[in-house]
Amino acid sequence: MAGEKYPVAAVILGAGMSRRMGTAKQLLQLGKRSLLEVTITNVLHSGFSRAIGVIGHEAEQIQAEIQISDQRFQWAINKEYKKGQSTSLFTGLQEALNEGYSSVMIFLGDMPFIKRETMESVLRSGMEIGSQTEKPFMLQPEYNQIPGHPVYLGNVHEGLLQFLAGDEGAKGLKESLHIYKRLRVTDPGCVFDIDTPEVYEKAKGILREKN
Repeated sequence: MAGEKYPVAAVILGAGMSRRMGTAKQLLQLGKRSLLEVTITNVLHSGFSRAIGVIGHEAEQIQAEIQISDQRFQWAINKEYKKGQSTSLFTGLQEALNEGYSSVMIFLGDMPFIKRETMESVLRSGMEIGSQTEKPFMLQPEYNQIPGHPVYLGNVHEGLLQFLAGDEGAKGLKESLHIYKRLRVTDPGCVFDIDTPEVYEKAKGILREKN
């Protein structure tokens, strides 16, 4: 799949204030790279035509420390990040729509262990649904009946952005869509987000085991 170009944009949300972590988790080291850079790199290894990293808190420092040379990647600044995750989703979707993308996959910047097979499975399943309907839809992976990421949004249009509010992410958007489906996966990485110091230590242990 790597190297292919699918007409789908990836949006990576990394604008949060990391209150539970106590420091900007985007820049926490995970191996030789920062947490957000690991996530972005993993996404770019898949076949997206465009990848948009949405940042807000510590945006200047993040841009200075994370240098992505892939021409498919761009930063998008969410100046309203203090109002919640939905503002970052709004920023990313607006940027994707402005570039002509109506299909988007949403990643969280603190989820570095999603397997490539999971990304591919969600991507291909989303594209298959999109080939069968023109209505807006959402496809979400689930692990052990727990909904996870990345989330595929298909047939997105400007009118849907009005349903984004607060810190609920895509919840309000999901309730406005005609179609919502889940895809069972066997990947615990799709529900593993690093949001506390304890989970960060666990993540470093997982990485050591992999290496």
